[in-house]
Amino acid sequence: MKRSWLFSVLVSIMIIGGGIAGVFYITNAVPEQMSMSAVLDDPAKEGAEGNEVPKETQDIIFESQKLVVQIELEDGTIGSGFLYNEKGDVITNAHVVANQENVKVVTADSKKMPGEVIGISRDTDVAVVRVAGLKGKKPLPIRQDGSVELLDEVLALGSPLGLQNTVTRGEISGLDRTLDIEPFHYKNMYQISAPISPGNSGGPLLDRETGEVIGINSAKLDEETIGFSIPIGDILPVVERWSESPMKSLPEFPELEEQVQSPVTGTDAEQATYLVQYFYDSINQGDFVTAYSLLSSSWQEDISFEDFRSGYNNTLTVQVDNLVADPQGDHVEVTAFLTAEETVEGEVEMKKYKVVYPVKTENQSVKIWSGKGEELDTENEEE
Repeated sequence: MKRSWLFSVLVSIMIIGGGIAGVFYITNAVPEQMSMSAVLDDPAKEGAEGNEVPKETQDIIFESQKLVVQIELEDGTIGSGFLYNEKGDVITNAHVVANQENVKVVTADSKKMPGEVIGISRDTDVAVVRVAGLKGKKPLPIRQDGSVELLDEVLALGSPLGLQNTVTRGEISGLDRTLDIEPFHYKNMYQISAPISPGNSGGPLLDRETGEVIGINSAKLDEETIGFSIPIGDILPVVERWSESPMKSLPEFPELEEQVQSPVTGTDAEQATYLVQYFYDSINQGDFVTAYSLLSSSWQEDISFEDFRSGYNNTLTVQVDNLVADPQGDHVEVTAFLTAEETVEGEVEMKKYKVVYPVKTENQSVKIWSGKGEELDTENEEE
């Protein structure tokens, strides 16, 4: 739902999470220095020459996605967050969870957990949600010193438009941005070229080379590929204070109650195809524990983890060529077309498969119920 705005007449900014899709106006206009000191590059285009995602970047993305969550409110609006410590504390934006005491958190493997807001600021757009189900998990690495420079390559993770664990790439295209969007005052913001959309709010901004969290994705210029991220170092003191001593009462945000809400747009079919893609991403990363956890309990009863793991002993890589989702009442049938690189009698061969997966909900989590596959005749395909 695109809207056309005359940028020369009006600079508008959109708070991009917690389902808040309304457009807020900057009361203190974007500083004039933006046009002078900002280096605006187009975000990387997929398939461009010399633009393949390096293996180490894929590893960073895969490991980080496990610790990025989708935050859902009772009215269906959404935002993002990321695990900050081993207490199960998740950092997000204040506007994502404003006027809420309890929220629902959805993990990368589609597990739904209750979360309690233990800290929120009316000045700085930051909040902390404690998720008991995440206690004991190792959190994302945090860059403490705040050392960021122009043109540093970054990754923005989150759930834009309800599409969980979306990753976009870009660069630090400006520093020290100042914005005022009632009731929040944003200062020292990073300007980024990585595309972000409603639902990204509260998700982490990562250094592409190290995987460290350097910011919280918080806002964007309407209809422009210009986003803004709060430096993580600026909010660590207050986050740590809430973590040690949760707030006994939460401030209210009447300014945000009347804003237009955007629903979760991740349909059952989209969630099902995402889960199957994530299953094969796990296989390719050698993370068979995560892949096995995406199977239904009934399928796990039929195959042990050891047998599941050994089934991929001769598989080098699996490329997902296409996924087709077909809703079938109580489940979604996902047909996966795959190209597998396998070792056969010491020789490497490329084989193509068609596998059908029923995907449906089990104990509030989306699971792959079973799988039935067949090898395709590649010779006939080539003819």
